[in-house]
Amino acid sequence: GGPPGWGARGIEDMGFLLDATPLEWDESLEVIRYVREHGIAQFIHLYNRIKDIEGDRLLWGDEVEYAIFKLDAERGTVKLSLRGAEILAGLQEGERSVPVGQQCNWVPEWGSWMVEGTPGMPYSGYATDLLLVEKNMRTRRARLLAALAEDEICPTLPCFPLMGVGTFTDPP
Repeated sequence: GGPPGWGARGIEDMGFLLDATPLEWDESLEVIRYVREHGIAQFIHLYNRIKDIEGDRLLWGDEVEYAIFKLDAERGTVKLSLRGAEILAGLQEGERSVPVGQQCNWVPEWGSWMVEGTPGMPYSGYATDLLLVEKNMRTRRARLLAALAEDEICPTLPCFPLMGVGTFTDPP
């Protein structure tokens, strides 16, 4: 187990990010030492478990973190759309009807205005798999765009330039 309160927040074993509530800064100070020590311990444990593996198949993937913005053409503004969880649920539901091998994987990202997309299956160590990456990224973007409202976009930006400026989310 982790520090008190972690289970209630949805944080479990190391791995994929779960839908959870982030800690406030003051709360994080109470557990930061635990996180550092156990992060190092997890790394050492994982390293010792796999250090002698040889001849294993190389499997890899990519991830794209999509930020979702809401446009207000009348006011000429753009805000962060806080519909990430709703959009994520729709994307995950849509993937259930896609044939295996053509699916995408959708998971929460740390901001409620974001979703993360990965390939449904890992790529292998063959050069031909390199040809699949761009196609899969285009497929993911197309599926996400189809899930957005008419006034929402998901441009490729490293950050939202108006974060913290006035009312920068929708809803506020």
